[in-house]
Amino acid sequence: MTHSTDLQWLLVRRNSKYLQIRNKIRLSSDPLNNCGNWTKRHTGLIAENAAVIKMKGEKEISVTTKVGSKWTNTVTDAKLAGKAVAAVRPDLKDIATRRARKFVKVIANMKKVRAARKAVSAKKTFKKTSVRAKKN
Repeated sequence: MTHSTDLQWLLVRRNSKYLQIRNKIRLSSDPLNNCGNWTKRHTGLIAENAAVIKMKGEKEISVTTKVGSKWTNTVTDAKLAGKAVAAVRPDLKDIATRRARKFVKVIANMKKVRAARKAVSAKKTFKKTSVRAKKN
């Protein structure tokens, strides 16, 4: 038995596992929510079709889509991620594209930080010193 999304939203909008209220602002931790807003439009929990962009590991961008009860997970680059989301939910294309660009910047920054840390640790030398405990 299926119910309309309007009825489902009326049931879960005030009570849900994914609803987080911080400073009287409603936020969402829904795994199929791209922007974190607790609204009917962005909630993937009750939507028939949903798509979200996530980071897979620390180096790849993944698009998870839900069409009906079928879930698919594909690894893609940032340029194709927005198009993949638009194929499922055209109204969320802009949000998904911004999120993909953000993840690209995060990945690039992580690479720079790792390279800098590696360079700093390569310069450091540690001397082994053995210190005996003093006897009283």
